[in-house]
Amino acid sequence: MMSRLAVAIPGIAVIVLALWLGGAVFGVFVLAVALVALREFYAITGTPRGLQGAGYATAVLAVALSLWVTPAERGLLTALGAGLVMAAIAALTRRPGEAVTTRVGLILMGGMYIALPAGVLVLTRDLPDGVGGVILVLVGVWVFDTASYLCGMAVGRTPIAPRISPNKTWEGFIGGVVVGTAGVWVAGLSMDWIAWWQSVVIGVVVCLSAYLGDLFESMIKRDLGVKDSGTILRGHGGVLDRFDSLFFASLTGYVLIVWMVL
Repeated sequence: MMSRLAVAIPGIAVIVLALWLGGAVFGVFVLAVALVALREFYAITGTPRGLQGAGYATAVLAVALSLWVTPAERGLLTALGAGLVMAAIAALTRRPGEAVTTRVGLILMGGMYIALPAGVLVLTRDLPDGVGGVILVLVGVWVFDTASYLCGMAVGRTPIAPRISPNKTWEGFIGGVVVGTAGVWVAGLSMDWIAWWQSVVIGVVVCLSAYLGDLFESMIKRDLGVKDSGTILRGHGGVLDRFDSLFFASLTGYVLIVWMVL
């Protein structure tokens, strides 16, 4: 736990500062995370370097157009469309027999898995009361992750997905959802733009989607036979390992805020 905190506390401080400054600063931070996560994803999946550029360009466009195009949703959609076109062009430069279909699928998967959530985080920050919206998502992910870990260590007995992640238990999952939802509810009480019950709904869904994101990345690593996506975070794996939950949670958080609150 102490080593987890040694990595988490400085990281949280940087995220909160970038979120508070907003604009291009927040965009650059989100883009940096997305590019490193994409690099790790392409490394563990063995994606050829000649195809990776389309994925990186998609991430750059997703963040940049979400920042500077109005409405921002139009910019993000344009970025994803451009990513598809660039992946197709990259595929046409490869020789037949190089498993091009599979490899281009990885490029497009990287765009949907990493570039799309990066753009959505920028969209959320730019909403009315967007700082509060991102905070609710972050609180849900961070509290859920910590609570599920502690509950799993303390009382975890029943594996929830033994073939994917043997250390994850139902007890840890339930404890994480309860405590994570409570954390979002408490955070929402200080915000006058959201009702308490809306905070609860967002808390539950964010926790569930965070867990799905964590399991999804664990499944990918299990399938590829790797332990961590990278080594950049001093014994805690890579950036993708730390942000896998947030990528999924950012999508559901944005949708709920837009359709339920605003």
